[in-house]
Amino acid sequence: MKIKSFTLGVIVIVTIFGGVAISQAFGLWKTTSSKVPAKYQSGPFAGQYNPADIRGSYSFGDISEVFHMPVEDLAKAFGIRDDASASSFQCKELETIYADAQQAGMEIGTGSVRLFVAMYKGLPYELSEDTYLPKAAVELLKNKVDLSQEQTKYLDDHTADLNKLSATVDAEAVAVDKQETKGDYNSTEKMVKGQTTFKELLDWGVSKEEIETVIEDKLPNSTMLIKDYCSQQGKAFSDIKSALQEKVDALK
Repeated sequence: MKIKSFTLGVIVIVTIFGGVAISQAFGLWKTTSSKVPAKYQSGPFAGQYNPADIRGSYSFGDISEVFHMPVEDLAKAFGIRDDASASSFQCKELETIYADAQQAGMEIGTGSVRLFVAMYKGLPYELSEDTYLPKAAVELLKNKVDLSQEQTKYLDDHTADLNKLSATVDAEAVAVDKQETKGDYNSTEKMVKGQTTFKELLDWGVSKEEIETVIEDKLPNSTMLIKDYCSQQGKAFSDIKSALQEKVDALK
């Protein structure tokens, strides 16, 4: 049996658009990519979104929509003064804004957003000694959230006062310069920081294959700063840093 070209065309159109309609009806058709974190799988919070799965590519608008919290609070907490661009601001951009904090050993990035959202919403989250919050974020949490004594103590110990930060960084730089001048600078501490290169990881004993597994990419020029690589590739330095530090710690 031969099918006329016109009839065949109608069948194709109905098949395509009919499939789209059915997919939309069942929530299977999406025209844009959605940034939705994983949910807790068990316990009293099962079924709720888990802040620990917030990625560096998530914008404050994405987080506001998923966790039902004002984007203005996110902007205020992390010092984003331009309200118009706050919704499109991505978490990974914090690592550039707070580069001085990282130099002083205070990590402010995607992990900080995860921590802030978890405490803001009263959701469970594993606290890290490496994660810090800007002073504005801590003050906002204390004013809006019923924090436990343990949480308050943690925040007090992990507050980055940006007004004092520049002086702290300058003082540390001077101290390092003095040690290097005396020839007794101790460079044996194996900590992945903002100024760590891939070559240092290799020198510490982390294999090329392990590094490539973490960054999900071929090893770049070994003299490149890990932080610069993450910025170029649009990856969250805090996540890469933590994973690489685990590799380093496993060698001890």
